[in-house]
Amino acid sequence: MAFQIRIGETRDYISPKDPDPSNPTVWTLGALDLRARTYIQDETTTFEVSSSQKPTDRASVKLRLSERNVLLVRFGLKGWRNLKDGQGQDIASEQDAVPIDGKTYAVVSKRLIDQFPYELIEELAAEILGLNTLTEQDRKNSASR
Repeated sequence: MAFQIRIGETRDYISPKDPDPSNPTVWTLGALDLRARTYIQDETTTFEVSSSQKPTDRASVKLRLSERNVLLVRFGLKGWRNLKDGQGQDIASEQDAVPIDGKTYAVVSKRLIDQFPYELIEELAAEILGLNTLTEQDRKNSASR
């Protein structure tokens, strides 16, 4: 069996930390395409090497992991059911358009994502990254070649 491309695939996710397990929020998560994934990586990673003018300058690497998680969720969160505001009203999806290399992505708005607790951002980001990794079957298939 060959690699399986899962771009466009979504799956529902319920947080084990949901405050109301009897009526949880259901998050719809989607795999990221290569363009979105590399954009996120490039926006949140910086490598600075010493200059030829001052070879004693130290090289540095900056990884903005918190911002990476926010971007992963903005791009990978495709929707939800049963997300409520403080008054118990449903929160509707709100999107921003983000152009990347000639393609425009509809992503969760900054205004809305700013209201999510950071622990939830971390959790959803990890789940979204999981959709973008090889499955055990993919690994076995590539090892047998």
